[in-house]
Amino acid sequence: MSESSSMNRRELLTCLGAGAAVSLVPWRKTQAAGTPCLVLDPYAGIDWAQVGRHKAALHLHTLQSDGYQMVEEVVRAYRRADFSILSITDHDWNRPNARILWKQLPPEKASPYPKEPYPENYPANPTWPWTDYGCPSPEELGMIGIEGSELTFRHHINSFFSNYGVWYERTGSRAPYGGIVDAEGNEVWEDDQLEDIRAKNGLAFLNHPGVEDKHAWWERKPLQWYVERYHKHPADCLVGIEVTNCARAFRAYDEGLWDQLLARFMPQRPIWGFGTDDMHDLASTRQTYTTFLLDHPTSESVRQAMIAGRFHFCASTVGINYRVEEPQMLDFPQLLSVQADPAQGTIAIRADNCGEVRWISAPESLEPTEDFRTSNAPWPQGRVVHVGDTLDFRKTPGIGSYVRAELVRKEGNHFHRTFTNPFGFVLG
Repeated sequence: MSESSSMNRRELLTCLGAGAAVSLVPWRKTQAAGTPCLVLDPYAGIDWAQVGRHKAALHLHTLQSDGYQMVEEVVRAYRRADFSILSITDHDWNRPNARILWKQLPPEKASPYPKEPYPENYPANPTWPWTDYGCPSPEELGMIGIEGSELTFRHHINSFFSNYGVWYERTGSRAPYGGIVDAEGNEVWEDDQLEDIRAKNGLAFLNHPGVEDKHAWWERKPLQWYVERYHKHPADCLVGIEVTNCARAFRAYDEGLWDQLLARFMPQRPIWGFGTDDMHDLASTRQTYTTFLLDHPTSESVRQAMIAGRFHFCASTVGINYRVEEPQMLDFPQLLSVQADPAQGTIAIRADNCGEVRWISAPESLEPTEDFRTSNAPWPQGRVVHVGDTLDFRKTPGIGSYVRAELVRKEGNHFHRTFTNPFGFVLG
């Protein structure tokens, strides 16, 4: 491989961030000149016959911010639906019982938590530990609980494994997008928040980029803004982006942004994709979640999987009511195994309940085509370069610096999809 088209293993690790437990594929010098060489495989080394598959909800709200239900009701509802990993990510800018304040719920529905003395960083504190909010511990429920919160000032950011949050009284009556100042009167920007998350040894991903640009609490960002964030913040802290979210599960804006970023950053700097339902009301949400592939189900193994991309995510156009005793969970296309063979130049997927496997690579163009503020598809989407269970990445035209797979099944007017994380290539 030429020096101009590749990097050595140590350089790639440096780009990925210190301590990032990613799965690098051994370098091979047998590639023909100009052919793709697989160098990054998030699923390398998995024993698919033994690995545990753990459904995770990583974006949930309760009465502790602007949700409609108590913490225990939310946790038990997701446990009934066979989730084993949960992070309650209440907004840092909402005081508890926002729905009561807004007269959307009666006063008798209010949560009495947190009890005094208030937690550190109140009211921007995470809803953690669960036991402080009238809920059994994750261990009692056979679950993994992840400390989390949704940072709400300017671009929303999900923070994990950290109690970081900012509060807004100093700012006055401005809406969250109006910003916030610290104790010295300095503006707090997204970069400041990400740096503080990293200082607390936390992880983060950016939330729902394609929310319509019509809310006082939201302003869409240009593509270059995202490029700058992923350049500035390392992969062992800013691990990815929310690709599917609630009712916006299949939005070209979000998926297209992911592909635009992957085309610019892979394989040196992976940006993993997450699926979340952004639940506010158990009775009305979409089915989209992340599945972690864990040898040992612990919070530390979840952390390492988030850094390494050792997961996939699902999304459907079908809604669900989690309040019922037996919610009607979808049978998504099931990823049974992913086997990459760098020597043969193939990646093979075994799947169940799947209509077809699509392989997506870089968009035709890296230039926006419409106004990102008004269009829901402002940039070219990733291209389908192959359809079928096995990809021959040496012989398939159009393979860029990455490829990702989508397992798709259609039922009537509905679509159910399972997304893999991207594989990274350099030219041999």
